[in-house]
Amino acid sequence: MARESYNDLIMQLGDLARERLANKQNPPRTMAQVFAAEDDVLAIRDEKTALETQLNETDGHFQDFLDQQEAERTEQQQIVKKWKKAVEGIEIRSRELRKTIATAKATMRYEKVSLKRAEAKHADMEQAEAHEIKKIALSKDNLKKIRLQLMRKLRNIEDQEAEFLMILTPKPGQPGAQGILAHKRLLEMEDEADDRKADHEEKMKALDTEIGAREEEEKDAEAGLDEAIFALGEECYSERIPDPALSALYPRIDKAK
Repeated sequence: MARESYNDLIMQLGDLARERLANKQNPPRTMAQVFAAEDDVLAIRDEKTALETQLNETDGHFQDFLDQQEAERTEQQQIVKKWKKAVEGIEIRSRELRKTIATAKATMRYEKVSLKRAEAKHADMEQAEAHEIKKIALSKDNLKKIRLQLMRKLRNIEDQEAEFLMILTPKPGQPGAQGILAHKRLLEMEDEADDRKADHEEKMKALDTEIGAREEEEKDAEAGLDEAIFALGEECYSERIPDPALSALYPRIDKAK
């Protein structure tokens, strides 16, 4: 028969002591450490559960949006089909401009992310290198230039979108106006879907990162709880705290030492 492990027996003793002595009038000194460690584990698990719930809700809202879009898309496509010839003429005039706007928006999204990173880097520099006055001033000027460039690009996109809107706005009494408006709505829906998808992916990634961080914290907290329970077991063993269940383990630990 394999010899029992001292560490395993001390952990068993600690677990048993937590169960049997927690509500005693004068529990072992290390019981407070166990309680504190348990609170840490539960708090982190609650945070992780809340984040997981938020992640599921965020994904659920996005799926609801996609379902609503699918239903409306079918309706608008039927209208476009009815007025196909009128829509084809508008589509030819607007196709290239739409591609230009889409490319500009994609670039804008990327540059906004780059701006956020630059702002975070600048904020860190102000704290860590406050004595580097010229360096901080140069970084601040660069941020200002980046913001101005983004503002100019945004105004340009707005001008292009206004032009695009004019093309897709039928004149009073124009034949096929219903089809043109339905085509316009389908294009708007595509843009909405792209924006929502990008926002959704960003939120899901951030939540997933937070959940991962909580999982690491949970592992550390569980390790801390194990240490506290081990310390409780050692205290009970060293002081031979009287309790029928605990006392049954003492001789086994003696042999394992």
